[in-house]
Amino acid sequence: MRLATALAIALATALAMLGPAWASPVPNWAPTGEKPPGLWLPTVGLGDGEWELSVGARVWIDALRIRNLIAQSEVDLGPGLRAHILARHNREIDSLEGWHPNLDEAYVEGYGYYTLPHNEFAASLRVGRIRLLRFPYPDAIALFDQVPEVADLQGRGRTGYSGAVLAAEYAHDSGLGAHFTGIAWAFDGARPNGNANAIEDYAFFRKSFGSLRFEARGGGIASRIAPLGGSAGAGYDAYLGLMWKGYVGGLFYEKRRGEPGYTGVMLISTDDSVSRWTGKYGFDYTREPDSLSFQIPAARGKFGFARKPPEGAEQVGEVVAVWMRTYWQAGLIRNFYEYRISERGETRDPHLRVTMQEQPLYMWAESLVSPHTSLLSREWFRDRQGPAYNARMVIYRFYRQEETKGR
Repeated sequence: MRLATALAIALATALAMLGPAWASPVPNWAPTGEKPPGLWLPTVGLGDGEWELSVGARVWIDALRIRNLIAQSEVDLGPGLRAHILARHNREIDSLEGWHPNLDEAYVEGYGYYTLPHNEFAASLRVGRIRLLRFPYPDAIALFDQVPEVADLQGRGRTGYSGAVLAAEYAHDSGLGAHFTGIAWAFDGARPNGNANAIEDYAFFRKSFGSLRFEARGGGIASRIAPLGGSAGAGYDAYLGLMWKGYVGGLFYEKRRGEPGYTGVMLISTDDSVSRWTGKYGFDYTREPDSLSFQIPAARGKFGFARKPPEGAEQVGEVVAVWMRTYWQAGLIRNFYEYRISERGETRDPHLRVTMQEQPLYMWAESLVSPHTSLLSREWFRDRQGPAYNARMVIYRFYRQEETKGR
């Protein structure tokens, strides 16, 4: 398998200039656009943000459980700086009993991009409590990454990443690049490897050849064995996907030293009535026990943004983002993240008024991973795990009013 992966990487590199670029798996309803040249510290306006309150449910023939009452919010604090929080009302996995407020996520993030011809650098520093590592926008392999489990809701210790998490990535137009994620542990939580460690540090190659997508990583690969966040171990990943009529299907293989080989299957689908309905209500099928789970929006709002373009104002800029959340064990949603992926025009004048337009939330991707190599075996399905993803596009439009023109 290692020889086959090496040959595939060599072949892909040789053919790189022949294949058209296929961006990271941005939903087909989201324009990818381009980041501005030079340093880009995204912002949508000081103090502008949004909030949402939602409640979960687990349903089966003999059961109805109301659970996972959560409030989430994110606020821009300035160029490349934002505050992020997701709070739950208790620490129970399957009920709303009691009042024990808990922060699943709570951090301040500084982040930005530096773009040169054919090269892009991206970096993020988050300080606080974190449950989603992926930065910048996840490639196909990243969609198979493990997310923290629910042991903390079962009285078995803190899960997630508490402290300072640094993520940095370099990508070249050829498809080659390098990625690093490291953590300095603090506040609370398990410390798998002392006070600080690299969680992943690898070189990668990702490229498209017509409708085919190939990706590979080699180096320090993040562990899938709990508690997550331990030191990166030597290994490699490989992914091969096919895009057809708005759908993406892919196969995945991973081998990390000292751990079993993992195989995976992924399906991405968007822009249809079924994926829109399942995304809106956070639908998922869970097992052990068998049930249908939901995360139902109860209330949401915005602060700072204009409700509509100011009368007589001229649109002068735009930022496009993709908002994602994952759910995994027990169908619980416990994180969210907004990836700012492109900018055009003027967005940095503090006098500009900003509107926020959100597209429907879709059930975007399902990524299943199992520690077995036979995809058709009973053991593969019995031991499968992996996150599902909701995603939607968000467009921020910037307007200059008559009285601010010429400032």
